Amino acid sequence: MNPQLFTSVGSLGPTRLAFGILAVVATVYLGVSLHQGGLKKLRRIVNDFSNGRYYKPWKAADNFTVLSTKKQIAELSEASVLSQKAVYADMFGFKHTMNGIDHNSLDHRVIRTRLYARLLHLNGPVYLDGLFPFLKEKLNATLQVELRKGRNVNGGLSIPVALTARRLSSKLMAVVFYGDVLASDEEFSAALLKYPKDMIKCMAAFQLTPSWMSPYMHAILTNRGEAMHKIQARLRDIMGTGRKSWTEPEKTKKLTIAHNMTEMTDDSDYWDPELLSQSLLGIWFAAAHQPWMFLDFILLELCARPEWQSAIQEELDTLAPSNYHELEKLPLLDSFIKETIRLNPLDQYAIRRKALEPYTFQSGAPSVPKGGTACVSAYDLMHDTQHYPSPNSFQGGRFVPKTKAAPQSKFTEISDKFPVWGYGSLACPGRFYASLIIKMIISEILTKYDMRLEKEKERTKWYWESFTMPYESTRVVLKDRHHA
Repeated sequence: MNPQLFTSVGSLGPTRLAFGILAVVATVYLGVSLHQGGLKKLRRIVNDFSNGRYYKPWKAADNFTVLSTKKQIAELSEASVLSQKAVYADMFGFKHTMNGIDHNSLDHRVIRTRLYARLLHLNGPVYLDGLFPFLKEKLNATLQVELRKGRNVNGGLSIPVALTARRLSSKLMAVVFYGDVLASDEEFSAALLKYPKDMIKCMAAFQLTPSWMSPYMHAILTNRGEAMHKIQARLRDIMGTGRKSWTEPEKTKKLTIAHNMTEMTDDSDYWDPELLSQSLLGIWFAAAHQPWMFLDFILLELCARPEWQSAIQEELDTLAPSNYHELEKLPLLDSFIKETIRLNPLDQYAIRRKALEPYTFQSGAPSVPKGGTACVSAYDLMHDTQHYPSPNSFQGGRFVPKTKAAPQSKFTEISDKFPVWGYGSLACPGRFYASLIIKMIISEILTKYDMRLEKEKERTKWYWESFTMPYESTRVVLKDRHHA
């Protein structure tokens, strides 16, 4: 749930109006004459984007350095002048999409990193254990709502997998962040769902337009930041003047991220309700965007591999997890998820860092100029034959311990050979939250239903730059296992 992890572009492109503006601006910006076929080329690019076809944006990344050794990866992760947030501030336009949050000050980065580590990494599993029964109840209710929107297909219910995954994960994550009262507020819930979409649309638009156009594109694509301002206004209230009147029951309030973030910063001269709300907004984007994308890919792999679907159902039926700790001890479920993400990373590159100053690695090379980007190839690391025999084949049980004495290979583990969560001290502190939400949804669905694609030969993913995205149109059919 760290911004480094959430670099994939969603399949929602900018609106028609924005695309029209983009075409005109890009024509002028690139100096393309309408009489030289420029408009035709722009229309083709726009059409390719909207139809899920691969293309390179006009603003190609300069000074892109790809690292590979464990020593380089560790140094990349820890060097203070190589900024994680600066990469994504550029990519997502934090100045506009996160209401001007500062991301370059080293002192500020250290303060925030320490808070996030305490809040999400150290205390997270304790909070999740307590929240589990409330999340279970919310999941069951939300899934039933989504199923009622489905359509009957050959004795099963057909639902859009991307939209359903997004709604389910957003509802559960909202309880974790803000408690059930706010998560059940329809206006607030709609803003929580819309905000990540706004971020992704802006990311695409900002790459296609000159920087001076960014505030105008943001205003057009997000209705002047409507969702962002709605969320932040509520957060300022419950983390500030309205803190004591927040109506969330105490038993769940004390387990939420919003409450604990406020409690931990009570004696701080640095943190105030404005900054707390801004920071939590950024964490929400990460938390709301990554899990549903992972969840989509996992559900699609389960549909494509009925033998593994049956095997995991058997594990769930046998072990019947009823709490957080039991759900974390399902080796086959963990392995299948990890293998899916190994072969379907959201981004082919990971641990992206922007050099705030010129930087040379301790070995004497490479050197990254100021403003350049350094990263690792997640694809290459997760296809290394020394660590992953037959790396291109899907092996759902690849990470299952070979002996009873061997430790379980966890989806949430940090490794230079599995850089999905980052590395070092800035590794994703919220990975336990993301993992639990994903596992809860998968286990709930597989316990009750068999799954298959509605159209088996339909394309389910498309690619943009180094990113992998699901199609919004893909549908899966759920059939009740116990009333076949």
